[in-house]
Amino acid sequence: METRPDRGARRLPIAGALACLLLAGCAGAKDTEPMQHKTPQQAAAEFLPQVEQVLAGLSIQRESLEVRANRCEGQRGETRDDLFYVWVGLRGLAPGNDIARQIEAAHARWQAQGWEITRFRHLDSGGVNLTAIDPASGNTYTLDSGFKPAPEAYLAAFFNTPCFQSPEGRVHFGELPAP
Repeated sequence: METRPDRGARRLPIAGALACLLLAGCAGAKDTEPMQHKTPQQAAAEFLPQVEQVLAGLSIQRESLEVRANRCEGQRGETRDDLFYVWVGLRGLAPGNDIARQIEAAHARWQAQGWEITRFRHLDSGGVNLTAIDPASGNTYTLDSGFKPAPEAYLAAFFNTPCFQSPEGRVHFGELPAP
């Protein structure tokens, strides 16, 4: 088992985890390459198929899926109204009560794909936490389980893009409509 520090009722613990990661910041904020220019809608439209590809490897029933444009820091730590990242949060349930096994399988797939594993840990509750960065895109993918009342079944998943700069200027942060 590899463990590294993080980079970043049944609904209450999952909602708390979602809120915590929602405020965690931009996955690509420390990049030294020039920031790409995209609108939040463009970035979300390009990112969601990649998220769906990751989710296709899991056998889950979705409870919710939310897509947001969130504020992030630029390369020099600045915050501006035109800097954002796309955040996708998902809550789901593994009907086979095997979400920990599914996350372990995702860990093996992501390692085989050359993704940087930044967190992989087993919890006392039986849950598994996994975070990885796809080096090709800079996107961050997080799968967490172990939530009461069904630690073997519940999944909270979070997906982030690197930071972008909107060519249209000011971004309206918050929930994005489905592309």
